[in-house]
Amino acid sequence: MSDAKIKKRFIAGAVCPRCSEMDKLTMYLDAQQQQVRECVRCGYQDVMTDSGPRKINAEEITTRVNQPRIGETPLAHEDEIQVVSIIDPNPGAQRRDH
Repeated sequence: MSDAKIKKRFIAGAVCPRCSEMDKLTMYLDAQQQQVRECVRCGYQDVMTDSGPRKINAEEITTRVNQPRIGETPLAHEDEIQVVSIIDPNPGAQRRDH
């Protein structure tokens, strides 16, 4: 690795995609001359490409929302979805315009 110091610059008004903190993102050029964004709070990194950002650390941050509950049955919204059709068994009974 070279002894050259990497010059990082903060991006004013930018919001981190992972931790949603404002003004915590820095931008710098890495050894391959790619533009890298990095959050100084949570460590999120991505490389800016022509097709958009590409994550370097692709792991999802661990929260209480995305973790399974130990020893509990799944909640109703976590079960398989079933489509229910509600139909009127006697569609003309309530009409009084005849």
